Amino acid sequence: MRHALYRSAKADSGRRFHALGDKIHRRDVLRRAWAMVRANNGAPGIDRTTLAQVEEYGIDRLLGELADELRQSRYRPSPARRVFIPMPGVRDERRPLSIPTVRDRIVQAAMKIVLEPVFEADMLACSFGFRPKRSAHDALQVLIDEHHRGRRWVVETDIAECFSAIPHEELMRAVEECVCDQSVLKLLRQILRAGTNRAPGPAG
Repeated sequence: MRHALYRSAKADSGRRFHALGDKIHRRDVLRRAWAMVRANNGAPGIDRTTLAQVEEYGIDRLLGELADELRQSRYRPSPARRVFIPMPGVRDERRPLSIPTVRDRIVQAAMKIVLEPVFEADMLACSFGFRPKRSAHDALQVLIDEHHRGRRWVVETDIAECFSAIPHEELMRAVEECVCDQSVLKLLRQILRAGTNRAPGPAG
């Protein structure tokens, strides 16, 4: 499925996808999404439900409920739990981290599985951040290779609190350039509007 979506997007850069919502609630997609969430071994969200409790509840049972809620447009994301964690390499500084519930992480992972190949088709070769099968080590290798070719300058830029500063409406307009499936756009808006509980606390 992902390969088919990628090939379609690559073949027509102006294409807008209108039939993606039914793929998000497919059981095989949701099961793969659960595997991704479980592998990350993250902390519980605002409902304090742990991965172990989800497994005790029953994975098939939960995925079936999520599939039904998504199919019937009854799914509603919860606010993410806001915590603050130390910033690497910066003393006495902390950065905010939002932790969705396990249920919401599964849905978000399912959306990533479906939407990623659509947008990946338009990515430039020089882009490495948050892309499949690419890492900071790959970007570093490019710098090494360019140095060997005689390059001598590296320019690094950063956006302060980038994810908090991204305007949601402009983000949605960018998504709508490739996606016109209203069920997916509605789901994305619900996730963006769910926000956080804004209550600081330790991660864990």
